[in-house]
Amino acid sequence: MGWTAAYEVLLGITSPAAADPQWAAWLLSVAGWAAMPALIGGAAGYVISAQIQSHQNRDIDEVVAQLINRSRSSSDEEEDGM
Repeated sequence: MGWTAAYEVLLGITSPAAADPQWAAWLLSVAGWAAMPALIGGAAGYVISAQIQSHQNRDIDEVVAQLINRSRSSSDEEEDGM
């Protein structure tokens, strides 16, 4: 089995029944269905956890100040537009 065929079986583009040798193709197919979603889910979970953690570490005074600044800037923009 060549690299192209292995890649296509791993991603589910090609059926493992159509590849040769079939025993290797079936192993790649199972790995593609089990391992790939786990790797992608792990990466997404890491990114989401990092974002949540960064927001939890912010001081409440910093958050309030940022909200006040946003409120002032949006009211200034409305006054300029009138």
